[in-house]
Amino acid sequence: MEIVKLKDERELRAVNREFSLGEYGESWTKLERYLFIEIYNVIKDFYISRSDENIKGFSSESILLNLPVNKLDKTLFKKSQLSRDLMNASEGLSKKQIVLKTLKDDGQWGFRFISMFPDIGYDPSTDKNNMIVKIPSSIYEQMVPIESYCQLDLKLLSVFGSGNTIRLYEIFKSYAFKKLFSIDFNELRKLLGFFNEGSYQEWKHFNAKVLKPAVKDINSHKQYDIEVFYEKRRGLDKISFTIKTHRAQDLSKIQVLNLNESIDEILRKPNLIQQKYIETVLFFCKKYSSISNEKELIEWIISDLINQQAKLEAKFNFKHSMNAISKQVRIGSYTQPYSHKYLVIDSITFDPLIYEEIKKLEREGLHEVIKDQYSSEQIRANHFGFILDS
Repeated sequence: MEIVKLKDERELRAVNREFSLGEYGESWTKLERYLFIEIYNVIKDFYISRSDENIKGFSSESILLNLPVNKLDKTLFKKSQLSRDLMNASEGLSKKQIVLKTLKDDGQWGFRFISMFPDIGYDPSTDKNNMIVKIPSSIYEQMVPIESYCQLDLKLLSVFGSGNTIRLYEIFKSYAFKKLFSIDFNELRKLLGFFNEGSYQEWKHFNAKVLKPAVKDINSHKQYDIEVFYEKRRGLDKISFTIKTHRAQDLSKIQVLNLNESIDEILRKPNLIQQKYIETVLFFCKKYSSISNEKELIEWIISDLINQQAKLEAKFNFKHSMNAISKQVRIGSYTQPYSHKYLVIDSITFDPLIYEEIKKLEREGLHEVIKDQYSSEQIRANHFGFILDS
């Protein structure tokens, strides 16, 4: 379980530990980081099959979601300035990047800058209850694996005095399972987004303005979560931290849905993220081709996916299969599910129509096409078993 209600109704948010310890190009304000964690929560709920209520679209390129404005913590906003505060925080989020840099042995730099939220907006005239957020696959795929995660007390996020305190709390919680950890001064600055900004380059300023106030703020609420101690020895770059947990939290493994998860051939029900992916593909296909019976088409697609899973086993790739189906739907060539030919029936006998179809393909040397379109039983029943044996 990932969101837990404690005795005094304290609600928790889970964040992927590796993603929480990512290096950012800029520092965060309190409201920016809070919005990020709530956006993350919508994606997490989707991937653990809790809810797809706020997922508007899901594809191999991006995920489009609603962030319910009416459920945000109002204490974080100035009175009567919710939309302005949202605008300022969203503008900050639109500039946020994941920064990946490596210095090769030959002295050459490798780098990648990934924009986290390229499209984020709010229009109260059309939907006053929701913000729209679009996140590229390169980001949401990093967010999702949460076999290893930290839990953040939601109430603490609202009472902490700054975005720096929230980020440090998140970092400390990511290391809490170790109890003791050390980190270089500049590495910590990178996690906070200060390194690229060129902020707080000297330890004394960083300690006085950022770390010391944040630790004091966190420790003033230690009864609800953790207490932090630290030291940095003169002349050394490393900062040593000790994390003491005052309130134990449930860290049982979260079961995350997988796009490549097998679809049961009897129940024929894709998991939540597979369903949303299929719906999104068909939504875009409708812009190019008329779909007369979407329900039947989805059944065809499920048949094809089940067949591909059976044939490819561990090599099955849900996205690749759906991309191929999508192309056929858009050009109007997906007129029957190939996999219906693979559905189990009581007995398979010679069929003159199938015989002529296979015969034509065999004359053209299209043996792989035959194997794709017909089951081995159909191929043998219609006297083309030699294709399977070749």
